[in-house]
Amino acid sequence: MSAKRDLVVIGGGAGGLVVASVAAQLGIDVVLINKEENMGGDCLHYGCVPSKTLLKSASVAHVIRHAEQWGVSVDQPVVDMANVNAVVKKAVDTIQVHDSRERFESLGCEVITGQAHFTSASQIEVNGKTIDAKRFVIATGSSVWVPPIKGADSINYLTNEDMFSLPKLPDSLIILGGGAIGVEMAQAYSRLGTKVTIVELAPRLLSRTDEQLSSILTEVLTSEGVSVKVNSEVVEVLANDNLKQVIFKDGNKLEAEEILFAIGRRAVVDSLALDKANIAYDAKGIKVNRKMQTSNKSIYACGDVTGEMQLTHVAELQAGIVLANMIFKWPKKINYDVIPSVIYTDPEVAQVGVSVEECKAMSHGEVYQFDVAKLDRAITDGNGKGIATILTNKGRIIGAHIVAPHAGELIHELALAVQEKMKVSKLTSLVHAYPSYSQLNKRLAGQYYNDRLFSRWTKKVVAFLWAYF
Repeated sequence: MSAKRDLVVIGGGAGGLVVASVAAQLGIDVVLINKEENMGGDCLHYGCVPSKTLLKSASVAHVIRHAEQWGVSVDQPVVDMANVNAVVKKAVDTIQVHDSRERFESLGCEVITGQAHFTSASQIEVNGKTIDAKRFVIATGSSVWVPPIKGADSINYLTNEDMFSLPKLPDSLIILGGGAIGVEMAQAYSRLGTKVTIVELAPRLLSRTDEQLSSILTEVLTSEGVSVKVNSEVVEVLANDNLKQVIFKDGNKLEAEEILFAIGRRAVVDSLALDKANIAYDAKGIKVNRKMQTSNKSIYACGDVTGEMQLTHVAELQAGIVLANMIFKWPKKINYDVIPSVIYTDPEVAQVGVSVEECKAMSHGEVYQFDVAKLDRAITDGNGKGIATILTNKGRIIGAHIVAPHAGELIHELALAVQEKMKVSKLTSLVHAYPSYSQLNKRLAGQYYNDRLFSRWTKKVVAFLWAYF
C-alpha cells in the first residue's frame, strides 16, 4: 500500500537539506531520502570541506618551510598523513552535526536511508516501500566522471572520494585535469611534499576563468615545484611495478606513485528511473526551467543534478528558488549572472559577472586593473602575487576577476555591486579600513577615475578655480 505524503526530497546534499529543513519547519509533511547514512553530500564528505582543510594543513607546512624570510628559524616540517587525515575528519565531523539524521528528525522529517527510484509520475520506491507524494524535489548531486581511457578500469586510481584518507603521503602524483579540483589538490599535495604533475587537455589551466588569472596561478604553481603539462591528451593508463604510468597521444610517458582523476563530474540520474516520471534529462543532468521545475511540473530539481554551476552555494540558491515557487507560490526565477565562483588556491582565484572578452565587445565596456603588489597590506604580508580586474559599462560595475590573497572574500563586495548594478562611485566613496585586503576593491574601482581625474580638461578647470576663487 502506498502512503500519501506532502513532499519527498531525494538527496541529502546542500540543496536537498535546505528544502527539507525549511519545508518541515513550515509544517509540510516531508520525507527525506538519502542513499547513505551520513548526509551532507559530496561537498561535506569528499569536496569543499575536506579539500579546504587539507589546503590549510598544506599552507601551514608551506609557511614553516619559508619561515626564514620573516626572520624566524624553525626545523623543516614533518608531514604525518594520519594526523592530517584526522584534522580533515574532525572538520567534517564538526559540520556533520548540522546535517545529521537526528537534527532533521527533530525538525519533523522522516529520514530514510536507501536508493530511491520513480515508479510513476507521482510515486517513488525505496527499500521496497512505495511512497506517493504531492511534490518531489530531486537533489541527488553529482559523481566523479572518469573518461573511457584505456586501462582505467584495471588500475587503482584516486578520486575525490578517497584522496582525503591516504595511508601515507605519495612520493609522486599525476593529476588528470587542470580545473578547480585539480589545481587545488596540486598545490595542497605539493606543499605537503609530493612531487606533483598536472595534465590538462586544454591549452591552459582553469580554462573557464579569465586567461590572465590562469596564467598568474600557473606561474605560482610552477614556482612551487608543480609540473604543468597542457595540450596533453592521455590515451592509456597502466600499472608498472609499484608505479602507475600515463601514456600520451604523442607517445610520451609519465610515471608516478598515484594518479588522481579530476577531469569532471556527472549528474547522478541513472538510478532514478526518470523516464517513468516523465522527467527530461540529458548527459549534463536534469533539465529544469528558471523556476527549477522539471518537465514534470510537480517535480523540482536543484544542485549538481541540474548540471548548472556545480557549486554548493548555487545548490542553496536553487533550493531557495524551489521553496519560493513550490511552497510560497511566489514566481521567482534564478539568475546565474551574479553568482561568484572561487578557487581556493594560494592566491585564490575569484570571478563574478561578465568575462573580459564580453566586456570589451560592448560599445561602452571598459576594463580596469590594479596590481596586488601595490597594495600595502599585501606588501606587509609578502603576498604580492596577483591582479584584480573590474569591468564596467556606462559607469556601472558588470563584472570582476581577481587572483589575490583572500579573493574569495573580496569578490562578494563586487558581486553585490554587479547584482545591484552599482555605479563605480558607490564603491570608491565607501571607506575601507587601512591596511586591509579589502582596500584592493577601492583601489581597483579608483582606476576608473584616474584618467578622468587627471585629464587635461580637469587640470584646466582646477587652474581656473584656483586663479579666480
